[in-house]
Amino acid sequence: MTEDHKGVPAFVRDRRWWLLPLLAWALVSALLFQLRVTNIHRQAIDVAAEGARNIFRMVVLTRSWNASHGGVYVPVTPTIQPNPYLDHPQRDVKTTDGMAMTLINPAYMTRLIAEMTKAESGVEFHLTSLKPIRPQNQADPWEQSALAAFESGGTERLEVVAGEHGDALRYMAPLRVEEACLPCHRQQGYRLGDIRGGISVTQQYAPIEAASITAIRQSAVSHGGVFILAALAGWALLELLRRRWFDLAGNIRQLEGARGELTRQVVVNERLATLGRQAADFTRDVSAPLAVVMGAVSQHEATAARVDAMLAGEEVAEGDLRRELAEFRDADALALSSLARAMNLTQAFCRTSIDRVSERTRIFSMRGLIDDVLAAAGPQLARLPVKVVVDCPADLWLQGIPGLVDQLLTNLTDNAVAHAFGHGQRAGTVRIAAAREGDSLHLVFADDGVGIAAAHIERMFRPFDAADGGPGDHGLGLFICHHIVTARLAGTIECENRPRAGCRFDIRFPANFVGGMHPAPT
Repeated sequence: MTEDHKGVPAFVRDRRWWLLPLLAWALVSALLFQLRVTNIHRQAIDVAAEGARNIFRMVVLTRSWNASHGGVYVPVTPTIQPNPYLDHPQRDVKTTDGMAMTLINPAYMTRLIAEMTKAESGVEFHLTSLKPIRPQNQADPWEQSALAAFESGGTERLEVVAGEHGDALRYMAPLRVEEACLPCHRQQGYRLGDIRGGISVTQQYAPIEAASITAIRQSAVSHGGVFILAALAGWALLELLRRRWFDLAGNIRQLEGARGELTRQVVVNERLATLGRQAADFTRDVSAPLAVVMGAVSQHEATAARVDAMLAGEEVAEGDLRRELAEFRDADALALSSLARAMNLTQAFCRTSIDRVSERTRIFSMRGLIDDVLAAAGPQLARLPVKVVVDCPADLWLQGIPGLVDQLLTNLTDNAVAHAFGHGQRAGTVRIAAAREGDSLHLVFADDGVGIAAAHIERMFRPFDAADGGPGDHGLGLFICHHIVTARLAGTIECENRPRAGCRFDIRFPANFVGGMHPAPT
């Protein structure tokens, strides 16, 4: 992954992932199109079914009219012959001018209309029954199934079935026995309201399906157009999102870089500020032994003047001379002691100062570093009723950057001095412990002071979050500690806070040890 791609999700970064929503959209579009095609076919079947129902209603209405008139007489022709299945005393009659007439009952009229309809439109309807009088009216298997369903309470049957000439749409509805039907069908055992039979309407399905093709094509064009437009729009939006995300990631990297640089500057400035405060303390501390040295030098001059005066006389008392020499030795001893103290202070200050302003790697003693930090903080600690306890093996040596650990402990010490003991109103103990844990150093900095207020515990490692906002309290101490431990030392820092009873910082970071193993701090 390149630097430009950091922080950009894989779905946004790699366009190949965009094929997944595109595929999902294609599946949804295909499903919607299939549903639309199904609805078109259903609508076409519904329209055809309604046409079949209308044919059925027309035939039933015609039969009712015929039955209500007791049948109708029509001339006998080659195509219309007397009905051999009609048992009626006046089936065949002649007019006064000798024209032969035959009685057409509802069943015969239905058959004649069916023949005409088939010849003109290709639509077939068939009068049938489970007990037909005319053998040709015998029901086929599909009609028998429908009639059986009618006997069980069914009202109609509609189905697309395979036929000799292709698929066909078949519709059938029942015929019930009415009063006008009884003269012909009473002898078959029918009663008023019985299912006497039914009329089936059959039409080829191909014309119905052909009527749907245009609508299906239009639907395909509309669905395809919507799919393409939505896919292009979605792809364009994803591309825009990708560019914006890359821009955002770049801005975040710039801000993080600026923040890192700012943090580095803050740490450096804090080091220099701490060094400045310690320089002032060092100046004050080293002034006392130097003043003693200057006093000893002045005393030397006075003693030397007295010795000169003695030697200028005629006689020098041995006792007086020895007394003056003793004062010389006392002044020398005092001067040497003061110079040694000043030299120790200067060495500690120089060692701390060099570590603060540089980040060179060297081998250093952890105990010695702690002692240097406490020596530098001595004037601040001296103003508080606080005891400092150090638990660190004298032979715990590390190879690393001592300035980072020095700054870490200095900030923790400054934080404890500033906040833990109520500006000298509360006595207590500061405990610093260090030990090796495997390949890591475990540092403990604990106090039994007032602890950290609940309002600050969640954000104590944030910059500029001062605990009490007093003079000089800029709120950077713990932030810098967190930055040093996590960013510079690649470690962790945890705080166990006990309100009104102090707090404990547990710090762990990888370290390069020079020496043996030591037990962990408790």
